Amino acid sequence: MPWWGWILIAIGVVVIGYLKLKVWGTMTKKKSVKPNQKEED
Repeated sequence: MPWWGWILIAIGVVVIGYLKLKVWGTMTKKKSVKPNQKEED
């Protein structure tokens, strides 16, 4: 496998991980939103 293949795989893993964290964060925010906390996004 060429070197750029590994770079593409690494970028894909980072993007998927970031999206999972973002989705999980919004799901947990909707369940429990603190009244003194402003919603940022």
